[in-house]
Amino acid sequence: GIFRMKDRTVAANQERQLMMNWKYFDESNDYIKSRVSWYTVTLRNADQASRVAQAIDALSANSDHETKSQTESAFQQAFVKQFADIGLIVTSIMAAVFFTLLLLTGNTMAQAVRERIPELATLKTLGFQDRTVLSLVMVESMLLIGLGGLIGMGLAALVIPAVAARSGGLMPTQTVPLQTWLVAFGLMAGIGIVVGVLPALRAQRLKIVDALAGR
Repeated sequence: GIFRMKDRTVAANQERQLMMNWKYFDESNDYIKSRVSWYTVTLRNADQASRVAQAIDALSANSDHETKSQTESAFQQAFVKQFADIGLIVTSIMAAVFFTLLLLTGNTMAQAVRERIPELATLKTLGFQDRTVLSLVMVESMLLIGLGGLIGMGLAALVIPAVAARSGGLMPTQTVPLQTWLVAFGLMAGIGIVVGVLPALRAQRLKIVDALAGR
């Protein structure tokens, strides 16, 4: 017969499977007779997954048919890695993106400070201290990176649930977790500081007379 999944988020993947009675299949199979590739265990409490996996693996420890029990998401990740190292690919792409981001934002901040040298000199003439000017440039750098980061994270929060819903269960993550948000905020702050520190130091060391004279 044909079966339909009640959970439509995984239907696209699950409904492509062909299932048959294992006993009938085993009787007609001479190559791997009486063998099973994997068992699926449903837990009442997902928090017990690690303990249950260890207990299952202990049953066949030191035998010629040891098992390796893992969660469904871990199994899917291992299956995908057979085709490509997704983690390495994503890490390489992100490294290139961060390097490009540093170059672009660093150049933007340096250009912004160069264009506003007369304005910064005027602020110092009005009594603004060097550390105040330094802080203004650093805040601008942090805001530039922060706004871009928040827009990116906001788009990710909207796109990930839509992609996960159409992945057929291959992408279990439905939302952007809190840990990812915290890492993102940390990266925003770190990149903002790295990008803004040199232009801010230049603004701090600016001489009023030289700046107003255009030197």
